[in-house]
Amino acid sequence: MIALVFSLGCGTMSPPVDRVALESARSQLTRPLPGDPAALYRLRLSSSGGLRLALLTAGREGRMTVSEPFGSAVSITSWNGPDPPDFFDLRSGCRLEAAGLSQALGVGALPLPQAVKLLSGRLPVEEGDAVSVGEDGRLLVKGRGWSARVELIADPWRVISLEDAGSSTPTWRIVLSDHSSSVPGSARIEKADGGWAELELVRLEWNDGALLPPLPVLPLCVVDSQP
Repeated sequence: MIALVFSLGCGTMSPPVDRVALESARSQLTRPLPGDPAALYRLRLSSSGGLRLALLTAGREGRMTVSEPFGSAVSITSWNGPDPPDFFDLRSGCRLEAAGLSQALGVGALPLPQAVKLLSGRLPVEEGDAVSVGEDGRLLVKGRGWSARVELIADPWRVISLEDAGSSTPTWRIVLSDHSSSVPGSARIEKADGGWAELELVRLEWNDGALLPPLPVLPLCVVDSQP
């Protein structure tokens, strides 16, 4: 289980939150990206390893492709802004509608546009999301159907962890490390039920006017509704 642990000594108080510094960090980490990110990651899942994940974006649209290391693509996730993404299961030869990072990586976490911002060295914030300074020294981000507590460190400002803020016991957590400036070189996504995914950055580029490849034409997957 993933849980918040607070360590407070008897009769002590938490240090005051430096709200001015956190407001400065929020300003820096919500500035526009220098272009449309395109990235390649090594991917390990709790159920398998040795995979590759390719991320390609063009404005509000994006593709996330999971492939075997020296083989064909296993799945493609496509999204356009805040609309629910589509998940193409290339092994089964069908697609699922309204699938997100949970379906693509096997763990539940952020909506994909916010996940792209996070992996690109920014706060996971899109238009319409709210950001505030929490009493515990972290930022609180609230989006449509999700919320997270975000931990930052300075010099330069960068995100080092996020935790589900939508329930009393967090259901997911993301830990970021090996930063280059604010861009994380690795990310580990954990779920309370034991599922996890690890991303290791291989290459990151910034594009302008990139063209996304066409999506496969696949029938809807048949979902077994029986228990």
